[in-house]
Amino acid sequence: MPALSLERVRALRLISQLLAPSAALNFKSERNAVDVAKHMLASQAQQRGSALVALDTRSENADAATALRKSLLIRSWTQRGTHQILAAEDVRWMTLLCSPRILAASAKRRSSLSLDSAAVQRARDALTTAAEKSPVSRTQAYEIFRSVDVDPGEHRGQHLLRHFGGEGDIVQGPPIGTEDSFVLLDSICPLSLALNGDEALTEMTRRYFHSRGAATVKDLVWWTGLTVRDVKKGIAAVSSDGLIHSVEGPNGEEMWIPTWADDVTDAEVSDALALELTLPAFDEYLLSYTDRSHVMDPEHLFSIGPGKNGVFKPFKVVQGEALPV
Repeated sequence: MPALSLERVRALRLISQLLAPSAALNFKSERNAVDVAKHMLASQAQQRGSALVALDTRSENADAATALRKSLLIRSWTQRGTHQILAAEDVRWMTLLCSPRILAASAKRRSSLSLDSAAVQRARDALTTAAEKSPVSRTQAYEIFRSVDVDPGEHRGQHLLRHFGGEGDIVQGPPIGTEDSFVLLDSICPLSLALNGDEALTEMTRRYFHSRGAATVKDLVWWTGLTVRDVKKGIAAVSSDGLIHSVEGPNGEEMWIPTWADDVTDAEVSDALALELTLPAFDEYLLSYTDRSHVMDPEHLFSIGPGKNGVFKPFKVVQGEALPV
């Protein structure tokens, strides 16, 4: 297969991310936000509202906010220690797969926060007991920590909530007023997919390239927070099943694409690039990849993101290129 042109990389990403159509992908047309979330597996949700817009942009029904209220979608910290939105059934296995390295780094911070293992366990037990009954607001969570002699001040409360979320049992529930809420995952989603170990790694790899290809090993390492060794192991499993294959990228780099991408026609590439889109802050069109140079000129680093503060702004897409709004 000839090397991918820059234009084809952009078009394949638009198509795989459900931003442009192709008969090759064969994804159902009457899709809702939960369908999109399952396809995307995880979508950056630093800003809740932007994440909901991102899902609705890719669906036929603007129902992401309703799905979140009904806990069909869940906001949690599955990877990189940042908020993501997923279909409820995917939260636990993705968290257990991607969070161990983040949890280990988090634990090393405790001495600087004056938190010992006993305090962490008291806070965990108290929050789990309360969150099993009903969603707990952030303010209520901090009061619960104080009730077991754990001071949430000086970033300790924030650290604990994020750490417990990374363990896979506590997730964010529907907002309580203007505050985030926290709830026990099993109380709102008793039927999580039972994936672990190599099976989870293979499923994650398959879905990533199915919804993000063309992409590189480094892209998937960044997106998941997993090691290069683990990512290559997942790629080997999925490629041996004939679901993805490697191809030379526009700069001579090795890229991986789903096998359906071979059937994307030149006309569909042209149609995808002809679309003009406006996408929300932190959209996966950028956040799915560590190397964003295929779709964004480095000169836009500060006008779109991440800039110095790590914040991404809304942007438009013209000919597959991300441009400032």
